[in-house]
Amino acid sequence: MKTTWLEVVFIICIIMIIFEESGIKILEADGTYYLGYEDGAHMSRYWEIEISKEDADKVMQDVKYAIKLVLDYQNKQWGLV
Repeated sequence: MKTTWLEVVFIICIIMIIFEESGIKILEADGTYYLGYEDGAHMSRYWEIEISKEDADKVMQDVKYAIKLVLDYQNKQWGLV
């Protein structure tokens, strides 16, 4: 039986959900933090973006801070910054 790359990722890396509120998740994997969210469109898509520990702490204090992080990420992706 052949092992898929996804199975290898799950074996090597343990991902912990350390915060979840209002559809926003903060995940931690090997010291790296991620912001997880759904875009809420008709064909909703789940996104994870890498964030700093400081940003993760700010989101856990005020979940509205996640909006700023998402907008900053989108602006970078679209070449607006």
